[in-house]
Amino acid sequence: MRAGEPILLICHAFPPIFDIGGRRWAKFAKELARRGHPVHVIRAEQEPDAPVSLWAGDGATAGIVHHPLPRRYPAVLTRPKVTSLTDKLRYRAYARLLPLATKGNWYDHTVFWGKPMKGAAARLIRGHGIRQVVVTGFPFRAMVHALALKHDFPQLRLTMDFRDEWTTAGHYGLASMPPARVAQEKEFEAQVVQLADNIISPHTKVLEHLRQVNSGSAARFIHIPHAVDPDDFDLSIKPAPDGRFKLIYAGSLYGEGEAKAYFTELLDALHVLQGSRPQAFSNFRFDLYITGHDTQWYEEEVAARGWQDRIVFHEPVPPREAFNHIRASDLVMLFIPAVNKDILGTKFQEIFYTGTPILHVGEEGLVSRTILSKHMGTSVRVAELATELPRIISGERKVECDRNADHRAYLLPNVTDRLLAEVLT
Repeated sequence: MRAGEPILLICHAFPPIFDIGGRRWAKFAKELARRGHPVHVIRAEQEPDAPVSLWAGDGATAGIVHHPLPRRYPAVLTRPKVTSLTDKLRYRAYARLLPLATKGNWYDHTVFWGKPMKGAAARLIRGHGIRQVVVTGFPFRAMVHALALKHDFPQLRLTMDFRDEWTTAGHYGLASMPPARVAQEKEFEAQVVQLADNIISPHTKVLEHLRQVNSGSAARFIHIPHAVDPDDFDLSIKPAPDGRFKLIYAGSLYGEGEAKAYFTELLDALHVLQGSRPQAFSNFRFDLYITGHDTQWYEEEVAARGWQDRIVFHEPVPPREAFNHIRASDLVMLFIPAVNKDILGTKFQEIFYTGTPILHVGEEGLVSRTILSKHMGTSVRVAELATELPRIISGERKVECDRNADHRAYLLPNVTDRLLAEVLT
């Protein structure tokens, strides 16, 4: 890219929106802006009284210009809980009407966002001479809307960033859709892949699928991993030598059914520890910083056993604070549902960089193989927790971690170098 050349980013959940979906590009936008590239961001407007993103500071970096747009999607359908009678009636009404008014996945928050988004994008492209446009999904319908920009501005280089799987995993309500709607989403996906200039993703599995089901030059499919921001880490922090075993979980807790089964097994494992190794149990503590998910059920299960002083739930904290807590812990736990066993999410590179040993709990896949091959911890199946967790906490089984591993390839400046050299050309 030319020095000082601007970029247009279309990211529905860009900070200050409280959603994990904005984290990836908040980091890239921050680094690009620091290098002198103005980043114009079309995002959803912040709802009144809504929580603020943990990455709001990154999104507020000088050189990032926000262009918020009305959401145009029923807010009641986006809430984790619907309690009042009025909201329940609204929910039922929209749940009946939206399928009649949309094609494909009517749970996609950008189904009605096309007209205002394209209008705002066109004004910015003309007003700032923008040549590079990046659209990141989920929500995926924003990608479909953005294809129209290629017709109006043939000079554009349009990059589509697939943060998640679109049609292959049943995420975001697609698993419950009838075949005709799934087929429509597959058609949308094919259109996006065929017409975009570049297809990027942090997941090689996603790129492999898109290459297999869509024709086109293999060079257009580019792996751009999640980046680790050195600003978020204080590498001087270490676990205190106080004789306590500190276990931590930080981040989202996906797969509700599996997560509850996993947590039940974890509690059973701690019951075994309490009975067989009471001294180790008395010196044990598990802190959880869960983002984006209701923890009431989990907290009630802990309270039923009277372990509130051993298993402590905290409000979400900004990344730097979370990573400081991880650095000060003896072990960081990762629970990964089966559907994501081959998906390396944002947290992996960041936790690798903390240097804290990892205990992965879940099915064998790319996640477990990566942790083992990088010597960053160990991996157990859910059914093995009752046996192995007491051994780990008591010190009978050591979880080794290569604290000298070289993670420079995943640092934000280096990944941004790749982004500029391979994608934003």
